[in-house]
Parts: sequence; structure tokens; C-alpha cells
Amino acid sequence: MSKGIRTISELIKNWGLEISESGELIIGGCNSIHLSNIYGTPLHVVNEARLKKTAEAFLGAIKSVYPREIAVHYAFKCNPVPGIIKIIKNAGINAEVMSEYELMLALKLGYNGREIIVNGPFKTDSLITSCLENSIRLINVDSLFELEKIDRLCNSLNKTAEVLLRINPDFIATGMNRGSAAADRAGSPFGLDLKGGEVNRALVLLAGMKRLKFRGFHIHIGSGIQNTDDFRKAIIGLNSIFNYTEEMGFSVEILDVGGGLGVPDSREMTTWELLMYQAIDRLPSDRLPNRKISFMNYAESVTSGVLALFGNRKIPELIFEPGRCITSPNQLLLLKIHQVKERKGLKKWLVADAGIGTLTMPTYYEHHEVILCNDIDRKLSGKVTITGPGCFAADVVYRNKPMPYIAPGEIIAILDSGAYFTSWESSFGFPRPAIVSVLNGHPGLIRSRESFEHMISLDKF
Repeated sequence: MSKGIRTISELIKNWGLEISESGELIIGGCNSIHLSNIYGTPLHVVNEARLKKTAEAFLGAIKSVYPREIAVHYAFKCNPVPGIIKIIKNAGINAEVMSEYELMLALKLGYNGREIIVNGPFKTDSLITSCLENSIRLINVDSLFELEKIDRLCNSLNKTAEVLLRINPDFIATGMNRGSAAADRAGSPFGLDLKGGEVNRALVLLAGMKRLKFRGFHIHIGSGIQNTDDFRKAIIGLNSIFNYTEEMGFSVEILDVGGGLGVPDSREMTTWELLMYQAIDRLPSDRLPNRKISFMNYAESVTSGVLALFGNRKIPELIFEPGRCITSPNQLLLLKIHQVKERKGLKKWLVADAGIGTLTMPTYYEHHEVILCNDIDRKLSGKVTITGPGCFAADVVYRNKPMPYIAPGEIIAILDSGAYFTSWESSFGFPRPAIVSVLNGHPGLIRSRESFEHMISLDKF
């Protein structure tokens, strides 16, 4: 538990959770222990009402601050579970996809082409063709190579495409480790290199491409950003390209500011923290995330940046691509402790029923709270290393995590698990967990636990 929080009881209120009279964790009116008994563990639990409310709050904050048109597109890569996306769609949010699978999923869930935008550095001919055939609203161009490919396919299919140019502005957000800084020119392959002149060259190419319609620019500076002022700074940093854009006869009608807003109660480790954690097991659990993060602060920061960037020019339509800030705080993962192992003078290990295949990509570089579900306020007793079920030394959930005494059979919860936990799942020796949505005390299964038959269904033997 982080310093500055007196009890877990106070802490869980930040997630909209409750505690039963017997001290057990309640989510969406459902007892977490009862859910684990009914559906088994590991188990993802989605707070449906709070998820919808969060999506609506994001949309409302942006609309209340920005003085022109806006569009919000949920980033499917963050959490691609259809039942979760349907909740977000019902809140009035569109789709942002990065692969042919995600595009087909968006269409299957009822999004029309004008409600979809396409991103990513790996747009195959097949994906681009699907975009053209389904009249996808915007393709965010990631490279000169990709720009020429889209033009070639448009000519071949006698189609037109509206495009934005994704810019790599060489910007690293505050506290972000360099390994995940999506707008770092030296470390990230994403986007057209602004400083290297690739954006200028793309505009020259576009001037001769009759089937491609330039609509503006795209920028995305990372994920889990804690300082909202970084968005303003990154947007202002685009000023060097605007005069040249106008000289080429183009106008910026749309600015896509990507996603990346963090959440108040979990955070990415800094570069130094990540190095220390991986080198000497020093888990950075003593510094709180930024609880001043809010959708309104974010909306004001982005708006301020856009107004400063455009000056006397007509300001554009804004597109947002939120993911983490919508889903992360509205989902948790229940695990059961299988056994406790201790070597005197060395370590205590808690062996859980989920690990590297279910959750340890996010916990490799992010700080998440872990709580005991059946006795919320049981006092901390020391540091433990929580491992998964795999026969693999790197199957680690957290090392040196302060926890209360926990016995075999007790249930723990990883909080803020709605972003990238399901995206990075694998069947590492064990089936993928079930997912249940809870609403007003009623659970509903939105994904069954993976079966052995499903795990081998594509294999030939």
C-alpha cells in the first residue's frame, strides 16, 4: 500500500468499490468472493455502470471545453473485449483500430465506416483495401512508404481516401520511461520524423496524389501520461510544420491528438524506477500517482495547446483516442493464492493462479495496487513476491510487494486492470480467464473461460 493512504478502505473508494459488513470487497454490488466461487479464478470483473459513466464523462468534458467539433474514438488495442467495447459504444464513443482483426470487430459491433479511424505502423494491403471498401473515415499515415502504398491501392481500386499524417514530434512526457515513449524520435519508429523532414516530404508527395485527401495531422505521445500539461506542450511543438503546410496549399481541418491520458491510481514506472526494479527488485511503491488527473484538466490542456498553435487561423476539428483512462479504473482481476512458500532469511512467495500469461506484461513496468479481497483492512505484515502458476522463473506478478499475511485459498485483486491486461493475454500453459460484467448486484458473463478444446482448435495432429 502506498504512503499517504491510511487504510485500504479509504483507498478503494477511488475505484468506486465497497466493503461488505464482513470486510469483503464489493464491485458493482457483487461480492468478489462470491464471484470467484461462481466463475472461478483468475477472473476479470468489469464495473459496467462505472465504465459507461467514465466514457460519458470523458466525452462530456471535451465537448464542454473545446469550441469546435470533436470526435472521440476508443482505442481497441487497450481492451478489445467485445462486451466491453459495446458498453463504450453505447456511451457515444467511436472506434480507433490498428489491424484488420480490430477493423472487422468494429464493423461486427455495429460501427459504420464514418465512425472508424485506422492507426498503426503495419497496414497491410489487405487492411488498406478493407478500409477503402468500407469507406473508413480516416487513415492515419505512419510513413512515406505507407503513403505511397495507400495511393497505389486507391488507384488500383479506383477509390479515394482521407488521410492524416502522423507526426513523431520527438517529445517524451514527464516521468515516462524511454522504452514506451511513443513520440521519442530516437526510440520510437512511429510516425513521420518531423525534425528529419519527412512530414515536409509527405506533403510534397500528397500534392501529386489525386486520390488522397489530406485532412490534417495526428500526434500521440505515449500512454499513461500523468502530467496533462505535456499534451499542451507537445501540440505547441507542431508549429514548425504549419507554415510549410499552408505554402503547399493545404489546410489543417482535423487534428488528432491521440490518446495517452493516465489514471489517478496506477502509473507507469519511470526509467530509473524500472531499472532499479528489474536489477535489484526495488518495487517503487512509495510514491503516489497523480490524483489531480481529471478529464477537465486534460480537455483544458489540449484546448490551450490548440488555440496557441493555430493563433488567428481557423481551429480544426479535434479527434481523441482514449483507451486507458476509460477502461483501466473500471476493471479488476481476481486471483487465488495456491500456496505460500518461505525460505527463512530470504523471501516469501505467494504462488497465484495467474501470472505471465494473464497479467504480468502490465505489472512488469506499471505500479498497481494489490489487495486482499476477503479481509480488506488486514494489516500489512511484510513484503512478498507474488508469482504465477507457470514453471518459469520470470512468471512474476510483483516482487517485494508489501502485503498482509495471506493464506492458501485466499483471494487477491489486482486493481486498475482494464488497460492492456486482456490485450496481452496468452495461453501460457493455462486457459485464458473468464470475464464477468457486474451491474447493480447482477453478474453477467461476457467471456467464458477458455477450454482445452479451444486452445488446440487450430492445431493439426
